[in-house]
This record gives sequence, structure tokens and C-alpha cells, in this order.
Amino acid sequence: MLDPVELQLFPSCLSCLAWSEDGELAVAAGENIQILTPKKTNEDTEAGSRRKPSAWNIARVRANVFTNEEWPTVMPQPRDAFSLGREQSVSNVVGLAWSSPGLGKYRRSVLAVLTSNMVLSFFETVGAQEKWTRVAVVNQVLRERAESLVENEGDRLRKSAVSTFAWCPPLKGGDGEKGPESRWGVHLLSVVTDENEVVLLRPRRTSAGYSIDVLAGVALQDLDQEHPRVQPGSLLSTVFKTQIKSLAIESGPWFYRLGGKGGKDVSSATGNVAVLYGTTVKLVKFDVSLAVDQVREPSQSRYKVTVDCHENASVEWPDIRSYHCTGPLQWLYKEGSSDIRLAAGTLGGVLLITLPSEAYEGTATSQPQVQESVFETNADDTGHEERGHWEATGAMTAVFDEETNNQSLHLGTIGGYTLATIPSADESNWQFTDPPWKQQFDNMREQFDIDGDLGGLAVGRIWGLANCRGLVAAAFTLNPGDLIEYRTAAEERTTILFSRACTQAREFDDALLRPAVPDRSPIFLRARREEVLGHILFSNGGKFDKQPWVPKILYAAACCTIVDSQNTKLLSQARKALQWIAKTTGADLVDEIENCSSPGTAVDAKSADQLAGPGQRVFEKCEICDAGIGWYSGQEAQCASGHLFVRCGLTLLSIQDPGVSKFCSICGTEYLNEELTGVSHDAELQEANRHLADVFDTCVYCNGKFRD
Repeated sequence: MLDPVELQLFPSCLSCLAWSEDGELAVAAGENIQILTPKKTNEDTEAGSRRKPSAWNIARVRANVFTNEEWPTVMPQPRDAFSLGREQSVSNVVGLAWSSPGLGKYRRSVLAVLTSNMVLSFFETVGAQEKWTRVAVVNQVLRERAESLVENEGDRLRKSAVSTFAWCPPLKGGDGEKGPESRWGVHLLSVVTDENEVVLLRPRRTSAGYSIDVLAGVALQDLDQEHPRVQPGSLLSTVFKTQIKSLAIESGPWFYRLGGKGGKDVSSATGNVAVLYGTTVKLVKFDVSLAVDQVREPSQSRYKVTVDCHENASVEWPDIRSYHCTGPLQWLYKEGSSDIRLAAGTLGGVLLITLPSEAYEGTATSQPQVQESVFETNADDTGHEERGHWEATGAMTAVFDEETNNQSLHLGTIGGYTLATIPSADESNWQFTDPPWKQQFDNMREQFDIDGDLGGLAVGRIWGLANCRGLVAAAFTLNPGDLIEYRTAAEERTTILFSRACTQAREFDDALLRPAVPDRSPIFLRARREEVLGHILFSNGGKFDKQPWVPKILYAAACCTIVDSQNTKLLSQARKALQWIAKTTGADLVDEIENCSSPGTAVDAKSADQLAGPGQRVFEKCEICDAGIGWYSGQEAQCASGHLFVRCGLTLLSIQDPGVSKFCSICGTEYLNEELTGVSHDAELQEANRHLADVFDTCVYCNGKFRD
């Protein structure tokens, strides 16, 4: 069971929680970010300790320290371009969100952090110590774009400053090709600049770091009709337009279409982002097409992305400006549904917007249904009802519950009001109920009230909600309600509660986050290893002259098949591979070819003469004593002089150099790092290793993510 976690911090923004699909929970805490990572099942407490172990490893990351290259000095600007946050703030964290898996190193998630100086940064772990480090700054790309569009320095600053952002769902290709982008999708990021311009970006990780491409942008327009009581073109009207800010953005799901606008497109999709523009909501529609890039380099992305974006004119809003939206925003959609819903926080309530899917895609014009649910109402002497709760919504998250096959919306306010909405059986309306974590939240607030003798005036403020794998995390603080709130750094406390989407937390919920102990039985390991052998031996239809492998990798796969596999198809293909290697290189492989008829037979180490001749492109030798290395296991290697090495779990080659390995973060299996093998291996071998790593980009044996 996941117990509550108390952290010594105070949230620096609303929606202060972000939970990655890898299970990492990030909390915005002023100048820092605290990142909670689930512990492994084997990370036990100290011997003799009676204290229950924490389920998390906690890291504190400083987020407001920049180099001059990352964030150049901003000189005082004139009134039209002045920004208090950009020029005078201490760069506290005001927003954070995880990307979907696949973007970061070793296919991990990347943490995007927005600070109050309007700079958006990417963070990920670097090195064997897994230290969190800033690896990219989005504003640098926006600055280059602004310099090509405007000449005024103030306008450039506003066009390159980020006011809010959101990750789009990964965009999947439809050509059926195996590869990282077919598995993880194309990652897109939508940002809103200080000039209320929605920009769609494509971040990618390369061997040299991160590259970010600007795909499209559209400026949000404020029509004169939106201020009917103000004279169009007047000074007051101009001031209104310049003072409107976009405070939140949320990306909706992709609706896929077969093919695209061009004949070479392999996939196309339509998506919308909802933008909180002032106190109202606007929709921006993205029409995205993926096409195979025929002129790309081998290390570059497979897909070329083209985007057409504009405000969604198919949505005919009713009197949407009569509602005072404060955010946050949250899309709700279940696969196969004819409608898509958008929830927007208001003062003391929530606005539920129901859109037909045709209007979302832009294929038909329609008017959405808009309904505001007020949390509390009070009636005056005349019977007129007014809002009884005026606190803004502090956090909102949508959780899909596999047990009920429903998506529920959890929300909480900074006044301590909590609510969960569940769709009715016909999904025509929403039923309101208490979230499953509310009872635990109320118990802690009451205990705080008793401890402080506050007479029932304790207030619990909800600062963040996030979900992962059917679990919900809620971050809150406890405060006295009858006096001025004052605290010192030593008194700062934030508590995080955990529950399921529709039920209370259960005893073994922590198993949903902690990786299970992998199966290490010989039968299981052999079966998983045969998947790698099959890919190497049968790639490109088994035509060895068209395969990307160097003879050394092909020979290693054939030898591993001989000593470790009983699969007749693999043994037959291994024989063909050895015959092809012997023919093309001239190496003596008579013994190996004969051993294909006797699976389980060890392959002896080669002599010095064999290693020096044509076989130097095929056989491995010990870099310590230059002796040959034989084959008796798929997991370890030993030279003729007795030096012992671990074999790579993917290329099956012996790992002899220090510092060129990567490890599975779950089972600890060692692999050659494709980014470092160029130091001690030739370019062809490094390219072949990179090709294998693109196909098997998680651990072969337990599907865990890699680490340095």
C-alpha cells in the first residue's frame, strides 16, 4: 500500500504535480523540483530497523540556475514589452509536465519545467549517478524564429517567452515499419508565447543532444465583438487586447485518418488544443501529416511532419464569455465515443463542455453543450442563490479505471473543496461524488485542527493532482483558517496522498509502480535471447548480403545459437550464416558449421594464426592478452588465458572495455552502449549496434529502461 508522503516544501504553483508513465512523480517547490522515484523491491531497509521503508527515492533539483547561453541577460524593457516575471522574478517553478515515454535517453520520459522568467527547460538524468540536469531550453528555438519574423527587440522577447505549455499525445505512424517512432510515436509540444501565439514544436533527441523544430504557429485573435461595450479601435480597446494573457493550455486526443493530403503520407491526424485565453476558452486545430523522409540520414527521424493549424471555426460557441474560467483545463475522451468533453475550472465551480467529434475534427459545424456546476450556493433573503465557494480550482486530472471501463475527473480547490465526476451509464450527463482520497484528506485536516487547537478552522488546500497506471496522487497543505498565513522554511510541509480512481488505496498498490522481480530461469532467458537471434539471422528475409550486420555480430549470433538454442529453424539459419561468412571473408569456420548439427556444443577459442588472418573481421580476441575467445555461454565469455568477460545482452559480443556499457534498471543486464562503442570499435560495428538498439530499445529480458 502506498502510504502518504510528507515533503518539506511548499508548492510554488497550482497543478504542482506531474507523474510520468515510468512512475516518477515531480513536485514544483519554488526554486527547486523534488522528484520521487519508486524504489525497487530489493531496496530494503537497514538490518534491524523497525521503521517501515519509504516507497520512494527523493531527489531535489535546482531549477532556477541558468548559464548565460541558456538564458541571456534581459535588459529593462519599455512599457509594451515589460514583464515582471522575465526581468525581476527569482525564476520559481510555475509549471511542469512529463513527456510520454520514448523521447528521452534510453526511451525515458523528459520533464519539461516552466519557470517564472518564462523559460521552458527539459530535464533528464545524466551519468551513472543519475543526476537530474537541464538538457535543452525551448526558448532558444523560439528566439531564432522571432529574429526571422520581427526586428523590434521587445517583440522578439515576447515571441520567445513561454507563458504556458502542454505535451501532445504521441503521434503514431501507420506504415507498419518496426522502429522507435513506430513504437513510441512522434513527440510534439504545444506552447503559448507571451504574444498569445500557439506554436507547435517537435523535440527530438539526437547523439549530439536535443533538436527542436518549429512546425507551425497561429496567433489567437481577440475580435471586437468580444468587448461589445468598448468602442472598437479606442485606446481602452487596445489596452484590453494587449493585457489578455493565455494562462493554460491542454492538448486533446488525435483522431486518425487513412493516408493524408499527399500520396506519400503514411498517416494523418487531427487534434485540438484548448487554450485559456483570458477568462474564456479557445480551440486551435492541428491537421498533422506524417510522410517517410526519403533523404534522411540513418540517425535521423524516419518521419517528416507537416502541420496546418488555425482556430477551430467548426465550433460555434454559445455565450461562453458569460462564464469566468480560471483553469486548469482537462480533456475527457473514451475510444469509440461520439462526443469529446472538456472540463475547465471556474471560480467555485467547473465548466463541462461537450463537443461532437465532427466539430472536433472540423468536418461539420456544431454548437457544443456548455454546463457549469457550482460547488456550493447560498441563498440570500430574497431567495436568490449566489456562489458559496470562490476559491480557484487548484488541480484537475482525468483517470481511466480499467475495472469500470470509465474515465473519471478528479479536482480540488485551494479552499479545500474536492470533487469527482463519473459519467452516467449512457454518458449523457455526469454524476458528482467524493473522490476516494477525500476521507484520508479530511482525517489529516481534522488531526491538524486538533493539534493546533484551531476550533474547526483548519483549511486544507489542494495544490496538485496527477495519475499513473490507475492511481491518483493528491498534493495538499494544511493551514489555519482564522489568521494570517505565515511560515518559515522549516515549517513548510506538503503531503501527498494516493488512491485508486474510484476506490480506496489497496494493500498491494505499490506493486503497480515498483517493477516486478524478473524471471531469471534458464528457459525464460533462452526464449528471450532467441528473439534477438531470430531478428539478427532472419532480418531482410534472411538475405545476408542485404543485412546491416558486420560479420562479427552475425558470427556471434550463429555461435550463440549453437551453444544455447534447440530451435531447429535458428540452427538451420545459423549454418547458412556461417557458410556465407566463410565464403565472403575466407575465415575457417568448418568446426562451427559441423557443430550446428550438435546443439549445445562449445566453440573453441581460435589460435593466433586464425585471429591474424581473414578471421580478424569475424573472431573476438582478448584485448588484455590477445588470446582467442571461445563460446560456451550466451551470458559470459572467457579467453584462452582465463580472462572472464560479460557478453552484451543484444550484440552477444564480449564487453571488455570499462565505461562502454549500459545496464537495465530492473534486472541489471549489461549491454554495449551504442553511443560509446565507437571509442573501441569500428564505425560499421557501431552502426550495426545502433540499429539493434533502435529495435530492442528496452531490456530484452524484462522490458526495463536502461541506465548508464
